[in-house]
Amino acid sequence: MFKKLFFLIFILPLLAYSQDKVSYKIYYDEDLAKNGLKVQVDYKLKKSSDTLSFYYANENWGENDLFKNFTILKEENPGITFEIKPENNAIKVYQQRGSVFSLTYHIKQDFKDPNYKIFNRPRINNTFFHLLGKSLFVVPQLFTKAPDDKEFDFSIEWIGFPEQFKLHNNFASQVQKQKIRTTLWEGFYNSVFIGGDYRFYSFKIKDKPVYFALRESWNNGLSDDFLFSNLKKAIQSQRDFWQDYDQDYFTVTMTPTVSQKDSLYKGYSTTGSAIKNAFMIQGTNNPFNNKNSFLYLFHHELMHEWIGNKIKNKNEELNYWFSEGFTDYYTYKNRLRIKDISLDEWQKLFNSEVIRNHWKNPQKNIPNYKIRDDFWKSREVEKVPYRRGSIFAFWLDNQIMLKTNGQKSLDDLMRELLKICTEKKVKFTDELFLNLVEKYLDRDISYFFQKHMINGEDIDLVQERWIDGISFQITDHIPQIQIDRNKDVKYGE
Repeated sequence: MFKKLFFLIFILPLLAYSQDKVSYKIYYDEDLAKNGLKVQVDYKLKKSSDTLSFYYANENWGENDLFKNFTILKEENPGITFEIKPENNAIKVYQQRGSVFSLTYHIKQDFKDPNYKIFNRPRINNTFFHLLGKSLFVVPQLFTKAPDDKEFDFSIEWIGFPEQFKLHNNFASQVQKQKIRTTLWEGFYNSVFIGGDYRFYSFKIKDKPVYFALRESWNNGLSDDFLFSNLKKAIQSQRDFWQDYDQDYFTVTMTPTVSQKDSLYKGYSTTGSAIKNAFMIQGTNNPFNNKNSFLYLFHHELMHEWIGNKIKNKNEELNYWFSEGFTDYYTYKNRLRIKDISLDEWQKLFNSEVIRNHWKNPQKNIPNYKIRDDFWKSREVEKVPYRRGSIFAFWLDNQIMLKTNGQKSLDDLMRELLKICTEKKVKFTDELFLNLVEKYLDRDISYFFQKHMINGEDIDLVQERWIDGISFQITDHIPQIQIDRNKDVKYGE
């Protein structure tokens, strides 16, 4: 109680001094590659002052020195002086005492194309732009001191953009003026803004729009029809699985980092990120594009709308065995459920991409607390919670089916978990999960969980019990799923 009271005493004077709304004007330029996007931000304080600090992130999503993209011209800002402080993520503005502050700045691309390694720096040229919200908009630094669930009003006006230069983001599609009420970190700054020569496709689920925006012609059979039809199937199937149709607006954006028809760059690199009301895909567009990888990406990232977003971790990396591992498990299971892959294909993929890759990982037995410490430092450590959690999810799915004679599965537990987290507004913890598992299995698996998920010891898959028709055998020192073709295997239905 004392801590909460202290926090409120600390924060209330800051918020009393500020308004909850800020407005932006973004101007088109015929030479965006040279001049960048010009942004004017206007903010009114409740009390007059001669100084105000704006926040701009110098580091974001693995990108450093982002102030190299940020420019202020004195001639566009008469009557003010300013200090740029990248080390503090701040621009401090000085002016004659008053309550209205206005600042004009430019965001420019600071690297030369092509670049295969850059995903999250601002991309701005005369054809298109692609920016994360956190790299496009400054906010009054007072906003960053507010509670995470505090909502603000953001007004955006796009000025002078020609009709053919399409505008789109994860709050609205192709509008010149928009008003957004959302939180800062999980909303306004957890976003992407695109414009230019994008193509748009859309459909509705229960009268609620879903948009797909992409540009360039993608190589190796990734036609618009292939991508959109498979994306549509993935989104529809996942909402049906969760029985959740609440989202009023959703969008998927797909932007190439590099496009080329030759094989100069031998390989491809693709990433997907779940953000507010959306997920975005970026990747190299060349002859090495892989259809299966894109389908995996669709299903994995879309599943994060529930596992990781609506069912949110309380302890981040310590819970990645769940948010990444169970997402990975349902990536494969959902594809099987909708017959995107056959049972034989599922067996092959799960054996090779999950189990075999996990057993070959020299870090596979790392304790869970070390995953928290080293997740962002090592690719081998990063993959452990995906695969360890996915194998655990498969084990648990089988145990629930065995216990209930096939009447229930992990699917039922997951939908109940979603209901608990959303209706009671609680975050995911190991304890919450284990209590729910005990309800379904009528036994406490805490020791099993501690041994295999927390301490990192391998599950003896050969010795465990599985539903009828599924077993394990050791192949090249690695356990592999075996399916008895003479039995009607009730998995993935």
